[in-house]
Amino acid sequence: MTLKLTPRFGKKASLALWSLLGVLLLAALGWLLLGQMDYDDPVVRLTTPAEVVGAKTPLTLEAGDEGSGLKEVKITLSQDGQEKVVLEKKFPPGGDPGEKVGIPFTLEPKALGFKEGKATLTAVARDRSWREMFKGRSATLSQEVVIDLVPITVAFQSVSHLLHAGGTGVIGYRLNKPGKESGVLVGGQFYRGYPNPKGGQGEYVVLFPVPQEGPATTSVELVARPGAGQEVKQAVPLKVKPRKWRHDKLNLPDGFLRKVAADLPGSNPSDLLGNYLEANRETRKKNHERFRQVCSQSSPTPLWSGAFQRFLGKPMARFGDRRTYFYQNKAVDQQTHLGEDLASLVNSPVVAGNNGVVVLAEPVGIYGQTVVLDHGLGVFSGYSHLSQIDVKVGDKVAKGAVLGKTGTTGLAGGDHLHFDIALQGEFVDPLEWWDAHWLKDQVEAVWVKAGAPAPETQATAPKEGKGKKKPGKAKKVQAKKKKQP
Repeated sequence: MTLKLTPRFGKKASLALWSLLGVLLLAALGWLLLGQMDYDDPVVRLTTPAEVVGAKTPLTLEAGDEGSGLKEVKITLSQDGQEKVVLEKKFPPGGDPGEKVGIPFTLEPKALGFKEGKATLTAVARDRSWREMFKGRSATLSQEVVIDLVPITVAFQSVSHLLHAGGTGVIGYRLNKPGKESGVLVGGQFYRGYPNPKGGQGEYVVLFPVPQEGPATTSVELVARPGAGQEVKQAVPLKVKPRKWRHDKLNLPDGFLRKVAADLPGSNPSDLLGNYLEANRETRKKNHERFRQVCSQSSPTPLWSGAFQRFLGKPMARFGDRRTYFYQNKAVDQQTHLGEDLASLVNSPVVAGNNGVVVLAEPVGIYGQTVVLDHGLGVFSGYSHLSQIDVKVGDKVAKGAVLGKTGTTGLAGGDHLHFDIALQGEFVDPLEWWDAHWLKDQVEAVWVKAGAPAPETQATAPKEGKGKKKPGKAKKVQAKKKKQP
């Protein structure tokens, strides 16, 4: 018997087959569509700083996309309604999705017709997904930049005419425009300048430590660092009056070494001498670094008024004393004393040398309980070996206000006050800061003198060497200085 398919059965099979093919096709299209939709935005970022851009600033942009890969990147610069294309780059199909690429480009604002001032740098990265009507997903980076086209210049104005080794020096100078930072380099160490309290726009002063050792004629370098471009320097020759430092011998009795081991235990407190030397050398270095850190930020205006008030005590050790330490008649260490030791009655009140703000009030290694005050323009005073602290960080104190009481904390052999003056963390001779005459003539007078010349007649740095001098104003000012002791 032979079975025959009826037409009705054939139509049903054909319909089912076409339905299955349609479902498969729709699934394939859906899979393809979903694959091309890409649910992750591209990534775009600058890998080089771009807060300030100069006449020709190289930058690098990094871009990538995890899903469909990059299609294009466009970088523009805009200012005051004007927008120019800096770079437009298209990427061919292929490439590994997720692979990030670095795109170097050079920003030349002047060539694009932009002027100095604020502008906006914009970068748009687009991927190969079918999102946004087949245009792809996009990510935008927008950053405000400052266009800096005029090179910065620094011009010397005035300097303290009486400089002592280990003391404080002051230089007044002028910048043609604000920079990232400016100041003076002394032996490779940078000291920041501040707006001249008695000067005009663009005039600055910097207080710096005069080296304790070195030739009578030396020089420092004024430095101006722009936001973009090269720093500029100007050498300033100095005439320094050398000093003959005192030399002291200090014996280390076992009782004192035991006290140090109890108060400042090192890596091996059972070795009394070794423990002491570790404190006197390594802990001392760490403490000085702590002071530099604390003194790295200062009020941009002077907080002090007149000469610093001296603690009423007997001077025991002076600034700059060269100390040799002896144990059992053998020299074991050498250090330089960087403050004034003043002894009075036990637990005597210690007062602020001048108006200021407390920036440290805590134990500091060999210095024991210590208070440090900021007096502005990078000037700080320190009070160490205290038995008691009566102020806290952030307190504003007036000259003569009680800070605490004298004591024997740290490496103190007896009750006394260790007083020091530091310029941005570097210690200088406090004797000058107790002298009202010196403060007026060698610090504040420099501010006034620096602010006096008009821009077209500003002074130039004094030149070393002999020779016939022209009768210009700047030269006359310097010639007059050289006659002073």
